[in-house]
Amino acid sequence: ITGRDMARIYIGAGRNAGIRPQDLVGAIANEAGVAGALIGAIQIADRFSIVEVPDDVATQVIKALGKATIRGKKVRIAPDKGR
Repeated sequence: ITGRDMARIYIGAGRNAGIRPQDLVGAIANEAGVAGALIGAIQIADRFSIVEVPDDVATQVIKALGKATIRGKKVRIAPDKGR
């Protein structure tokens, strides 16, 4: 998707927690109602993940995921500071 400003969201779970890209896309699509096609790059590190979503839905995604669980775990969700 070109021409959209993307926001990076920090998710406090990664490879060590068994997180896969489809887990993150599923959580964002199901909990925040954001179409999977709108989700940008996904980076999964050992202890955290970074997901790009359109700027205009970033707050909605953070709020929705803050109440949700990913692979059965509550995880910390925050705007990524590494912009």
